[in-house]
Amino acid sequence: MTNFERILKEFAQETRDAAKRNLGSRTIGKNKTYGVASRALQKSLTFSIAGGSVRFGSPLPYAGFLHWGVNGTHKKHGSPYSYTTKQPPVGAIMEWMEAKGVRLRDANGQFISQQKYKSKRTGKTIDPVRNAAFGIARGIKRKGIKGVKYWTEAYETMYPRYAQKLAEAKAEDVALQISAQIGNITATAK
Repeated sequence: MTNFERILKEFAQETRDAAKRNLGSRTIGKNKTYGVASRALQKSLTFSIAGGSVRFGSPLPYAGFLHWGVNGTHKKHGSPYSYTTKQPPVGAIMEWMEAKGVRLRDANGQFISQQKYKSKRTGKTIDPVRNAAFGIARGIKRKGIKGVKYWTEAYETMYPRYAQKLAEAKAEDVALQISAQIGNITATAK
């Protein structure tokens, strides 16, 4: 392994760890643990090095949506992704509500029972949690999702720290590859 590859690997590891910290410590509004309900995305962050370049990513299908955000139908975030006719699945919102311990309140601010009940007017069974999840999903569709640029912020933090080290390691490797053939003797830099 060359000096450059060693420093590049160290840079990639530090950048990945910084991205994990960005996901784990993000606060938006009163939500102190934004984006870390299961920590699956945080655990899935990876990097690969090939041919002197680094690729950062995640195998999870929603990683790009969380990084870049999603434009809503009423509010834009400058994202390449947009809600048009579809909205987030109600089941996923219900899982999130359970993971975060969301409890429903009535108009007076009192907690309400989250048990299903029969409507007096229509006689149909009503699930207040599903209704709330549907309202949240519709709100997300309209307002979109602001991106949490965890990779971009990590890269912008770590690159200035490693720029000089990477340049020096590359220069050392080039100097080690230079040799001169003088007569029958080969001279190399040490």
